[in-house]
Amino acid sequence: MDPEEDYSPGDYLRPYERMQNVYDKLLLLNFEQEFLKMTRVRAFHRLYFMCPTNPGEQFFNFVSLSTWLLRKCGKEIEMAQESDDPNVLIANILEQSRSMGGVMDFNPSRVKSGFGPDVVEVLDFLTDNALVSSEHQWLPPVVLKEQKEDDEIGEVDQEVILEKIEDEIEAYYSSEGEDTDLVWVQGSSAGSGQGPETSQPDSGKILQSDIVDTEQWRLEVERVLPQLKITIQQDSQDWRQRQEQMRTYTEAVSDVVEQLDGPLDKMITDARSVIEKVKTRENFINTEFETLLMELSVTQDNVATMKDRHRELSNKATTKNRTLSQLNDELDTIRRQLNDRGSIMADGAPVSATKKSIAALKKELGDMEVEIAVVEHCLMKSLLQEQIAQREKPA
Repeated sequence: MDPEEDYSPGDYLRPYERMQNVYDKLLLLNFEQEFLKMTRVRAFHRLYFMCPTNPGEQFFNFVSLSTWLLRKCGKEIEMAQESDDPNVLIANILEQSRSMGGVMDFNPSRVKSGFGPDVVEVLDFLTDNALVSSEHQWLPPVVLKEQKEDDEIGEVDQEVILEKIEDEIEAYYSSEGEDTDLVWVQGSSAGSGQGPETSQPDSGKILQSDIVDTEQWRLEVERVLPQLKITIQQDSQDWRQRQEQMRTYTEAVSDVVEQLDGPLDKMITDARSVIEKVKTRENFINTEFETLLMELSVTQDNVATMKDRHRELSNKATTKNRTLSQLNDELDTIRRQLNDRGSIMADGAPVSATKKSIAALKKELGDMEVEIAVVEHCLMKSLLQEQIAQREKPA
């Protein structure tokens, strides 16, 4: 089949109708008393999720409502928070919907805006399952029976002026001619035409006549005409009824205005008097406290100046303390050096060690002198022996 043949000009309105059905089902689930009060979300209209307003607000309301519906369906899921990841929220909602048999074959990003046909589709599926889980029972439609006309109530029925009926009948006769045979039978299929609905208050029977002569028929009509009454169904759109309602409402409003006019005038007078007293008291207080306010202003300026001065002195004191700390460190270093030198000078151990070293050196020098003398003696002896040996050789 050609897709163009299936297209209907009203297809774009079907999501709107579906959204209205979703809203009706939400009312059946008592979402105004449960969901709106629990989440403190502002009430929205029937086409809220089909009309773009605030994307962030609509998306949060959508995920919150979907989570509430899933909990209605018996799913263990926490309510959505504004700090939650939108992608995770959408994935959880679609996954839970598919687990209940929902066919969510669209891209999850299409519900990120918080409105549109896909959003309505998800809500429609969840509301149906929530109604099933809550064991909601649909009652058969109630057909209202039409109320029977009561000829005795003059406020509902309106009688047609007899002169107007006579003029219409004469016009009808003049258009049909003198030779036309007329039979007026109401409710009979054998008649050639049907007239307005009539009733006879006395007998309640349908008026019938076999008269075919025009003059006799006219006389018969004139005789029966006072007993005829044309009943007009009550219509809420009738301007006469609207006019009567307007007159009633106007009189009621006028009475209420007359009753409230005096108290309202008194309230206005009292309010003006109170306002004048408040203004007078305010001026008096301003006058009384003007001097104190000026003193307070001067004191605040002085406090600000003192704070600045205190800040400067605090900075200087901090600098001086830092310099003092450095000088104390240097003084401690010099004191340690002096103590070390004093301890060295007062201690005799180094002197005794030096004396012992000198004595040892002297002993070593004596031993060296003896060894040197021995060596010299040996050397002199060897030289003398060599000279003697040379002399004793023959020439």
